[in-house]
Amino acid sequence: MDNLLPQLLAFPPHPPPSQPLSDAEYDKQIKSLIQLLNQTSASKLAGGVSGGGDLLDILDPSINTLPYLHTLLAHINASQGGKLSFTASSKGFTPTSQLWLRMLEFVDRFDPVQIRYAGHEWRKLVEAVARAANSSSEPTIAIGPIRTAMLRLDPTSSCFTSTHLLFVRLCLQARAFPEALPILDNDVFHFPASFDRNVSISYQPLLCAQHDTSSTYITTSSGISDKLNYKDHLQYFLYGAMLYIGVKNWERALLFLEIVIMSPTSGYASMIQVEAYKKWVLVGLLLKGRPLPMPRTTNSQAAKHYRAIGKAYDTIGDVFKDGNVKKLYDEAEAGQPVWQEDCNLGLMNQVLDAYRRFAVLKLAKTYAALSVSQIARRTSPHPIDDSETERYLTSLIAAGYLNATLSQSSGSTKSPILRFATSSTTGPHARSESQQHDDLVRQTAKTMKLANHIKQTDRRLELSKDYLEWIRKSRKAKEAEENGDGGASAMMQAVQDDYGADEDMMADM
Repeated sequence: MDNLLPQLLAFPPHPPPSQPLSDAEYDKQIKSLIQLLNQTSASKLAGGVSGGGDLLDILDPSINTLPYLHTLLAHINASQGGKLSFTASSKGFTPTSQLWLRMLEFVDRFDPVQIRYAGHEWRKLVEAVARAANSSSEPTIAIGPIRTAMLRLDPTSSCFTSTHLLFVRLCLQARAFPEALPILDNDVFHFPASFDRNVSISYQPLLCAQHDTSSTYITTSSGISDKLNYKDHLQYFLYGAMLYIGVKNWERALLFLEIVIMSPTSGYASMIQVEAYKKWVLVGLLLKGRPLPMPRTTNSQAAKHYRAIGKAYDTIGDVFKDGNVKKLYDEAEAGQPVWQEDCNLGLMNQVLDAYRRFAVLKLAKTYAALSVSQIARRTSPHPIDDSETERYLTSLIAAGYLNATLSQSSGSTKSPILRFATSSTTGPHARSESQQHDDLVRQTAKTMKLANHIKQTDRRLELSKDYLEWIRKSRKAKEAEENGDGGASAMMQAVQDDYGADEDMMADM
């Protein structure tokens, strides 16, 4: 270890040189360090240094990120008997252990650029944290460290990884709804992609270079994400919707559920999609006050599957729209076993509560003002209790649902009057021009962000092997057409192209 330590501390140069390393030199030196670490046994890294000290006491996680990470994993591995698996009896890596404190320090201070070169080890640490928390029956304690690690590596969290799914699953287990929002609020624009290795070297920036998007360093070969499948994508958005439901963010919940039910299928919908559809019907009622039409891009066969299995939910939507309050409560009561089995009973109760709110809001489309007694007769389950209705209306105004004012009528015995605001610029929740301008600025920023991600996606597509192969064949076909070289000659060329493509494919294996 005494001979190894100077080599571990040599990169990056510290203090930094007056002339920073070029990207090419940085890339060369860090790869040499990685080779050295891969050749060093875990027992040697965890064995300590001469004099009885621990290598982790010497290394700085913000500077010596890669040696620190390898050494930390070696210690965790040793504490579990040589395997990164955790049981209830595991004591070496627990929330009260010294190793856990070392991990917390690391995720707060690691160098994100260096971690791009050690994606596999970074993911192993994240997964070890999650397993340790679950084995201790305390999933909450893993949420903060994993969230920090994710956002430090990719501040936008816009490239979907296996850690995204791991994170939202932990948040659901712990019922930590607000804690999930720093990740969920970042839209997913990309999935880890693979690039044609014959062209990506020329066009892809080095890992240490400045990247316009995280999708250029989070790839299928980076190790940052485990191998993903179709189910992972569906589960992430379903779990994310459930977390948004937990904080009553109906708009984002509806978006996530729509992503699930609109996802392509080869035929029948999966059970994950069916569960999403049931929640989508109820969340649509909570957000819009009416049943929503099936999203246009939904697979027609899947849509039939949704409606067949989710018939009880569609019935609630139809009754909600008809406005028959008694029938609505009867249908909700009759479907209690269904809502309980689907774990949607709480959501259904909120739908029943929301019915009254939308009934009041609907009155604003017809009347400029109504007495509380009139509103009670039209919307309240207690039509003769004016005081309860007045308190309810006051709560709607205070919560921002209702833009109106309550005022006492001239006679002392008369019911108070509710006056609806005539536009968004009047009433207690009036929006000023500056607020509307700020909304436009935020929306413009979102649009520009989306346009940039689309641009990056197009660039990634241009580097993919399938696209390059398509371009090559298209050019050959066009040249053959322009030269009048059709018939058997063009067909023979196509066969040769296909044969050559097969040879390239075998070379990649």
